[in-house]
Amino acid sequence: MLGAVMGPRAGMDTTQNAGATPADLAQKLGRLKELSRIDPGNQPLARDCADLALRCGDYGLALERLDALLAASPGDLRARFDRATALIGKRDYPAAIDSLREILQENPSLTAARINLGLCHYCRGEYAEACAALDPAYAEGDRSTDLLRLLVSTYHHLGLMSEAVALADSNAQAASADPAVAGVYALVYLDANQPSKAAKWMAKALAGNPDSVDGLTVQATLNAARMLTAHAQEQYERVLQLAPNNGRAWIGLGALSLLRRDLPQAKTYLARGLELMPQHVGSWNVLAWSHLVSGEIDAADAAFHRALELNRNFAETQGGLASVAALRGDKEAAERGIEVALRLDPACMSAQFARSVIIARSGDPAAGARLIKQTMATLSPGDGSLLSRVIEEAAK
Repeated sequence: MLGAVMGPRAGMDTTQNAGATPADLAQKLGRLKELSRIDPGNQPLARDCADLALRCGDYGLALERLDALLAASPGDLRARFDRATALIGKRDYPAAIDSLREILQENPSLTAARINLGLCHYCRGEYAEACAALDPAYAEGDRSTDLLRLLVSTYHHLGLMSEAVALADSNAQAASADPAVAGVYALVYLDANQPSKAAKWMAKALAGNPDSVDGLTVQATLNAARMLTAHAQEQYERVLQLAPNNGRAWIGLGALSLLRRDLPQAKTYLARGLELMPQHVGSWNVLAWSHLVSGEIDAADAAFHRALELNRNFAETQGGLASVAALRGDKEAAERGIEVALRLDPACMSAQFARSVIIARSGDPAAGARLIKQTMATLSPGDGSLLSRVIEEAAK
C-alpha cells in the first residue's frame, strides 16, 4: 500500500536523529513529551516534540502539540501542513482533505500539499478526485517518487492504461531507484499486456524489497501464466501474509484452483477477491470461466455481463459471451460475439474457445481442440495471460 507522503518541512533538521534506532527515538520522544508537559508554553519544544512524534508514528501526540502551536500561531503553515500529515497518519482522511484544501487555497503552488491531498482521495478510493489533485503537481514539474507512485497507480485504477504506461515510460529513472515505484510500474505493464516490461520492473522491485507486495503479485501472475503453478501458489500466499486484503492474490489463488479443477475452492477464493476488487474486469472473467467449467451456463453469463458493464471493450469478455452463446447452441449470436472479440484483439483466447465449440458441435471435436492448441502455440513462453491458461484448461 502507498504510505503517507510526509513532504518537506521548512527548517527541520533532518540530520539531527540520523542513525538513531527506533528505541532511541522512542526514548527521546518520551523525554520531549515530559518536558513539553512541564513547559506547555515552550513553542520550540512543542515543535521538536511534534516533529519526532510524526517520525515515530505517534500521530495523537503530534496532533496535541501541533494544536498547541496553532492556538498560539493560527497561520503557521508548517504546523498546519504537519497537522494534516498527522490526520493522514490517523486515517482521518476527510479532516485531512479539509485542512489541505484550505492550505492550497492560500498556497496553490505547494505541491507537497497537492500530493497529500491526492493521497487522501486515493486511500478513499476516490480516484478521479485524486487525479484532479495530482495532475497539476506533475504539470508544474514535480517528478518526485511520491507523486509518480500515486499518479501512475491512480491512472491504473481509473483504467487510463495508455496514460499510465506513458507516464511510466517517461519516468523510468525514478523507478530504478525506488522499489515501491518499480512495483507500481510492474503492475501497470502487467495489465497493459506488456509482460517483458512487467518482469523487468518486478525484478527491480523485489531486488530492492523482497517483500514488495506489487512485485510478488506480478511475479506470481507471470509464473501462473507460465504454468509454474507451485511457485505462483507460494508467491500469492506470501502476498496474503503481507497484505490479507490483496484482491489480486485471492483472484490468483482462485485461478490456480480452477486450473487444478478444484471448483469449490476456486469459487471461494474468487468470491473473496471480487469483494475486494469489484471493479476488476479480468476477475469477473475468471469467475465466469469457473462457472463455465462447472457447467453453470447462466451463472457464467451473469458474470460475463457484469464484466461487460465495467468495460465493453475488453475482448475476453466479448469472447466469453460468445462462448456462452456457443454452448447454448446459438451459433448466430456466438459468431457475432467472436467477430467483435477478434476485432478488439485478434489473439483473443475466449473467441477461439467459442469457435472451437462451434466446430466441435458441427461434428469435429478434434478440430476444435486443435484450434485451442494452435492458438496457445502462437504465444511466446511467458506471454500468455493467466486467463488464457484458464481458458486453455477449460477446453480440455
